[in-house]
Amino acid sequence: MRENVGGADRLVRAAAGPALLLLGYARWGGRDGELPGLLAMLGGALITETAVTRVCPLNEVLGVDTARRVSLD
Repeated sequence: MRENVGGADRLVRAAAGPALLLLGYARWGGRDGELPGLLAMLGGALITETAVTRVCPLNEVLGVDTARRVSLD
């Protein structure tokens, strides 16, 4: 897959992913194995991963591309 996450989208993901991980663990019961906390932690991990790799499969399916590319054509 090619990069499709960039700019402000990447910054928001880089902040929201770890925040969701932390909330899931500390406030919503993730550390105790409660489903809402575990799901929040999973979502936070996936969001963080898309910020790091700059590739989002959901963006690909929806046809969204926030990465900037310079065309020399």
